[in-house]
Amino acid sequence: MEGSSKYSVPNLERALRVFELLSDHKEGLIVSQIAKELNVPRNSIFRICATLREQGYLQYYRDTQQVTLTKKLFAIGYRALADDNIVQLAHDPMRALRDEVRETVLIGTLMEKEGAVLEEMAGLHHFNFRVERGARFFLHCTAPGKAILAFLSKAEQAKLVDRIELTKFNENTITSKLDLIEELDAIKARGISYDHAEQINGCHCIAAPVMDQYSYPVAAIWLTGPSSRIPDTDFPALGLHVKRAADNVSQLLGYQS
Repeated sequence: MEGSSKYSVPNLERALRVFELLSDHKEGLIVSQIAKELNVPRNSIFRICATLREQGYLQYYRDTQQVTLTKKLFAIGYRALADDNIVQLAHDPMRALRDEVRETVLIGTLMEKEGAVLEEMAGLHHFNFRVERGARFFLHCTAPGKAILAFLSKAEQAKLVDRIELTKFNENTITSKLDLIEELDAIKARGISYDHAEQINGCHCIAAPVMDQYSYPVAAIWLTGPSSRIPDTDFPALGLHVKRAADNVSQLLGYQS
């Protein structure tokens, strides 16, 4: 909006910068660290953090004097996404997939440099992997993260790959950006993403992207379970089931391949 700078609210801008900074520091920061990072007076940051705590956006830990983000922002974002009916539209395809494969099925979306779980449908086995709504997931070593990355435009993909940290969890984790790009190209070619226990030993995942009417990967649907029930040899067959579910949601969102 022309001339919008004269309507800016300095403390609101600072609060938004606090959100952005804390999103990169899951372990939390103390007030003086935040003030130093943002080059803002400590008293100002103290008042901003106190207000955000009162409103439920920050959690304060007395033993470490650190503050962290709560999930209230995610809840707001979740409701915004729910308004677009993506979770509601995905419900029946997710249930059908869960009933076919009997494993836990989830849907998640991109949030900054990570992914976030929007909904979970628990598997039918006595033992299942469970992931709570709102949980974050890495982009470079998870099936949904790679599925979303693979279908971004090359420019957006390159920017994200450059920003994310390729944390190594085990010998299966991709830690080279060149290797990750090659993996994303392969995923885009087949339309299905695999997680060969790249973060959690003994846990396999298979994902496919959910596309909107503008051919943008707004989410990913995936199944997860123990490698003993989802061996590598079953990935292609199970992947077809996952892709069918994701494609059904994409069509409901107006996507035309």
